[in-house]
Amino acid sequence: MDATSQEAHLKKKLQCFLQELLRMGTVKGFKHLATYLRGKEEMVISIVNEPQTQHRVYNTDSRRNSVMEDQIADPSRSFTSQQLPYDKRSLLISLRSQMNLNLNAPKGIGLPPASPSDKESNVDSDTTLFLIAGYARYSCPYVWVRSNHQRLIRLTNDSTQEKDSPLRLKSTNKWNSHDIHIWDIIAELVKLCTYPSPMNPFEVDFDYFTTLSLQDRVIATGAMVHCLQNIVLHTQDEKVYASKVFEELQIITKLHFQALQQLVKDGGLPVLQQHIARSNPRQRSTSSGSSRYPSAGPGYQTQPYTSQTYQTQPYGYAQY
Repeated sequence: MDATSQEAHLKKKLQCFLQELLRMGTVKGFKHLATYLRGKEEMVISIVNEPQTQHRVYNTDSRRNSVMEDQIADPSRSFTSQQLPYDKRSLLISLRSQMNLNLNAPKGIGLPPASPSDKESNVDSDTTLFLIAGYARYSCPYVWVRSNHQRLIRLTNDSTQEKDSPLRLKSTNKWNSHDIHIWDIIAELVKLCTYPSPMNPFEVDFDYFTTLSLQDRVIATGAMVHCLQNIVLHTQDEKVYASKVFEELQIITKLHFQALQQLVKDGGLPVLQQHIARSNPRQRSTSSGSSRYPSAGPGYQTQPYTSQTYQTQPYGYAQY
């Protein structure tokens, strides 16, 4: 593949990634993470530092057992939250590497995000913010830490340059040559940040949906169903969380159709309301059509027509 074809291929692939980013950024109801969009190229994700519940997590009593489980699930031995904080040389892309990846940038400028981390206002000590972005000028996605840098990385100083260096993730490194999706990046970030690391990074917070109105619940559960379906379809079976996602997909699908059925019974489905609104004027006009013209009176025939009363003339006129 020549350079022109490669560039066109990466642009098309990046557009597909941004579509995934858009859909993922609107899904609500995960237990270990929350997302919101910031423009068409950026998504901010908030990941809990500790799980809200102690079930469905790796064994916290034995670090060795946890590491062994991680290695079995992932032979490449990517980072896990048991190694917090990480060495910046292993987790951050060095400035020299950034400049090699961004040849068009001015000297000394690597791969900065669109906005520096010190401008983040939504900072919580219980969570860590990450910025996932697919900037067209970089032709591939990158991830930056937006808060709680010191918990995640051992920085030599508090410089903006280090804080705004992208992460060296296995998923983003393989993006150009492999079929990497937005949920692959998110799963790696949860494994990187949350300690103890949950077996299912996409665990659903079912209690969240009970707080929603019926209409909002139908929309929110439908979005979650679509998201989990994509994760199941595009995740390899050897991933530890694949079976867990499938289990919760069945539960949330059932909740979605239960809410939808109740909404239809209550007449609260917007499509049905529009259909009823359109059909009512039609019914009124049909029912009143018979009384629009008089059925009797001078000049009107009230008795049934017969062959004697109705005769056709040569030019098609009727004579009574």
